[in-house]
Amino acid sequence: MSSKHELVSVSGRLPGMGRDVACTVFAEKVSLRGTDVYEYDRPFVSGAPRDLQNGLYKLTFDGRVLSARRQNGGWASPIVT
Repeated sequence: MSSKHELVSVSGRLPGMGRDVACTVFAEKVSLRGTDVYEYDRPFVSGAPRDLQNGLYKLTFDGRVLSARRQNGGWASPIVT
């Protein structure tokens, strides 16, 4: 049995730098071969307020917690923590 890949969007939160805001996370949901367990690959932050300060935020979605860095008006790739 092969892994199942599905592009998804999920509601997320971005607490940090004195703020806690909603966002949308786009990612590839990948099931682990032969199980009902899945992980998210290449999460991408969207829909966050544009006025957020540069700095470190916690990206939370679907029970996951990642670190995300805002820099120069964009988001660096989230890192699993």
